[in-house]
Amino acid sequence: MNFWIKKSSPVIKSIGLTSLLSTLTILIYYLINNISERIGWSISGYVDAVKTPLFSFDKWKTAFSIQTDSFLILEHFVGQNMNLTPDYALLYGISLIIGFSIFLSSISGLTRLWHGISFGVFALLIGTLHLENLHFLESIHDKAFTGIVLTVYICISFYFHFNAKVSLFIRFLTYLFVSGGIISLINTFAKDEYWYVESLSYSFSSLTIITFLFVVFLALCIPFGILYITTFKNTGQSGDSVKHFYVFYIIYLLNLIYVYLNVFHGLDLGLYYFPPILLFVISTLIGLWLITQQDEIFGVIAREESVLFWVYLGSSIIASSTYAYHISLFDTSYVIALEQAITICFIGFGFLMLFYISYNFYDIIKQNLPVYKIAFKPQNIDFLSSWGVGLLITVGLFYINNFTSYRYLWASYYNNLGDSEYFSGNTYLAEERYGMAKMYSVWNLHSNYMLANIAQDNKREDMARLAYDKSSKDEGSQQSFVQMALIDIENKNYLESIITLKKGLEKFPHSKEIFNNLGLAFYRIGEVDSALHYLDQGIQIAQNDAPILESNYLAISALAKLPINDESKYLKELSSTSDLNQTVNQLAYLNESEINSTSTFFEDLVKDSVLNGNQISYIYNYSINNIGKEKPFDLNAVIQEKLKSGHNLENREQLLFSSFVNHYNQNAFYEGRHNLLELNDRYGKTNGYYLFLLGLDALKKNQFQLAVDQLDQAFKAGQKAAAYPLAMAATQLDDRNYVKSLWDFVFKLNILQPSDVEIIKHYLNNIDLRSNEENEYYFQVLLNHKNLSITQKIEGIKNSNQAEDLIDVIIDHYVSLNEKEETKKFILQLSELELSNKAKAKCIEADYLLGLNLKNTSLWVDQLDINNVEGKLYSDIFKGTNFLNQKDQQQLYFNSAFIQFHADNLLKEEKTEEAFEFVSEHLQLNPYSEIITNSYLETCFSLGLKDFANSKKVEAEYLLSDEAVKRVNQLYASLLEDYNQRINQWDTLTE
Repeated sequence: MNFWIKKSSPVIKSIGLTSLLSTLTILIYYLINNISERIGWSISGYVDAVKTPLFSFDKWKTAFSIQTDSFLILEHFVGQNMNLTPDYALLYGISLIIGFSIFLSSISGLTRLWHGISFGVFALLIGTLHLENLHFLESIHDKAFTGIVLTVYICISFYFHFNAKVSLFIRFLTYLFVSGGIISLINTFAKDEYWYVESLSYSFSSLTIITFLFVVFLALCIPFGILYITTFKNTGQSGDSVKHFYVFYIIYLLNLIYVYLNVFHGLDLGLYYFPPILLFVISTLIGLWLITQQDEIFGVIAREESVLFWVYLGSSIIASSTYAYHISLFDTSYVIALEQAITICFIGFGFLMLFYISYNFYDIIKQNLPVYKIAFKPQNIDFLSSWGVGLLITVGLFYINNFTSYRYLWASYYNNLGDSEYFSGNTYLAEERYGMAKMYSVWNLHSNYMLANIAQDNKREDMARLAYDKSSKDEGSQQSFVQMALIDIENKNYLESIITLKKGLEKFPHSKEIFNNLGLAFYRIGEVDSALHYLDQGIQIAQNDAPILESNYLAISALAKLPINDESKYLKELSSTSDLNQTVNQLAYLNESEINSTSTFFEDLVKDSVLNGNQISYIYNYSINNIGKEKPFDLNAVIQEKLKSGHNLENREQLLFSSFVNHYNQNAFYEGRHNLLELNDRYGKTNGYYLFLLGLDALKKNQFQLAVDQLDQAFKAGQKAAAYPLAMAATQLDDRNYVKSLWDFVFKLNILQPSDVEIIKHYLNNIDLRSNEENEYYFQVLLNHKNLSITQKIEGIKNSNQAEDLIDVIIDHYVSLNEKEETKKFILQLSELELSNKAKAKCIEADYLLGLNLKNTSLWVDQLDINNVEGKLYSDIFKGTNFLNQKDQQQLYFNSAFIQFHADNLLKEEKTEEAFEFVSEHLQLNPYSEIITNSYLETCFSLGLKDFANSKKVEAEYLLSDEAVKRVNQLYASLLEDYNQRINQWDTLTE
């Protein structure tokens, strides 16, 4: 047994001190992190868009600028629900088991009277646990189980009390295992999973009494701690012990007075001070030493050596864990009550202890002797009498303040009961309990915030707002103001949300979250300057560590179309570690201003297989920002990986559009047009935008019938902007009445200058030249070249600043009619003029398609730029070179000469299947092309696909002009005849 006595104390001390220091550390953590930080924030974002330039081109003296959307992500802070979890109660319960095991082990070493009193405190706890709610043994009596548990502890406690030989360690283990066994039994058979939460809630009163009694003792600790610090090194020599003692003590008392004014009257002068929670922690640690100095005073109640230390250690664990538990539950009512108790007790005993020390030991302090060694051996007034007077002062201070702590404790009690019901899913009863708590403390944060959370879960927004409003009073939280404002915004009450957030800033002037949401609220009502002002203030307060606010600042700057200049803020050099949303918004801002970012694409930002909205927006915005770059980054591999993964179906449209833009940037126009066709097939039923882009592309490439078809569909799908290019394209068709009706609609839109309207109207109805001005020549030929003589056409070309436009439409018209002689005459006269390379290339194209055998063709081919795609094409056709590569071919998807030449070459090389695939794809792009239709028929017959050819011949009758249909039918008949002859020859050979 002596072995156990020697070895047990260090083990228990280690366990006890570890538990105590853990709870004190938690208290320090809660001191550092305020309620708002502990409640926490979630981020809610929504996507907005700003119009940004996509691409532009000039056509027939008109500058077309096509826009698209760049995505922006605006984020606001949302207050989270209180993080109430039964795990806190579980940890609290474990601390209580350790604390009470030490407490019960130690009280067996007290005298009989004090053992009985101390155990009575524990018995009060057992009685208040409401174990009858477990319904164990209720057939005998509802309190039968409580009686059994209490009897077990009574028997053990009195056995240890009368058998003093049992070591402290054995006692501790016994209580620990008995408590663990009872809890395991309850946990096995209890119907309620969270029974321990309810039991702890009902034991509130007994645990609070223990905690408050502990605080009364703690009130003595700092005064004697100051005495120790100022005298422990004294040796009787000359010194300044008196000065040191009174300076420290006066600072301590001034701190207490300031704490009192702060806690009870809300005075805040912005001074640094020791708050009640820190006083509690410091006093608890000092108490570990102080209790060992009081053996002589309390020796009469102890039978064992150092037993008071263990009583104190157990009590300190119980009190500190109770304090920490209520703080963890955001139970401000309990915290306020305990802070008031700490403040009053420390003031009451603090002033009294100054009198006690001064009256008893002033001379000794003056002699610079270690007074702390005899602090409990007074010369004039005994300690217990002084302590009693201090207690009276403390009670008087409680009385002066109307015992407000009592009301707060009742509020805390009902908050605890409400939490218990909330964990069990009984929200109706929880609301009732929280309502009772409000009767004792109407503004308490816990009950009001929980009521607001419950109301929001049940879609009762008005009740939630009212509860948040009440929770914002007293200490409050930033989340209360933010949640109220969000409810106002949902109800379109933007001004009220602004007022609410401004009130929040008055209470929390350093809240970047409130600044952020206030900035967004101002933006909602169109106050851009105010929005940017508050966002900027929030960023400065956060010392530039506020990526969300910076991101929102950039987004609003983009939406407001603010110019980017030297005064623009928060534009940064992007990197792989940049905030993704900030990166997205910065790219959108740059896109709106048509500024290319110097940063490369950071694939690490989109490495997830399933992409979020901001990752999609990054790819999308970056593809747009690539437009116009000298060496744009090729996103094709990234985009195709995400498209083929099958995990991003919801964002497929954005990825496909990004692919289109990327192909456009890489000059892969053929693939880009296929992207647009797929976009239109998938998403174009209610959106004519993709048809609009397809039609503009066809107009740009002089594919007028295709352009009219696609622009007309886009116009009917709601794209009013398609009207003007539709009218332009239609002018090259034969239905003049249709053309005039389109132009009449365009004129009503008032998008043209009056002079332009006048000249277009004139040449829509007349072919005669009105004057010798350049515009007159240009529009005369453009709108009437089909009815003009070659001489008139040449005259118009000579006098026009944009002769290439006129040459293109004239030659394309001749080719479409298969007018070989007229084309030859026109080019012959045209060759007398000084022609650009583009005009020469058009003439060469006509020569190849119509077989004109022009004498100038060879010379013109030599004059073309070999670095140009068309220069390569015609060199390959007429010189037999092999300059064209696959990337070049991407730009020639509407070039009839290329399509015919490439298809013929594939057939000559007997790559018939490849030829069939090639012409099929190009015919899908432009089914109105007679030349591609002819190539398709030739390819089909070379493969023996007679039915395919016949089907396409029939389809052509609905798409091509009458003259073109005749020529297609003639070709079909010729090919069919050759096909039948080959079949007959084959049959003859096989016979």
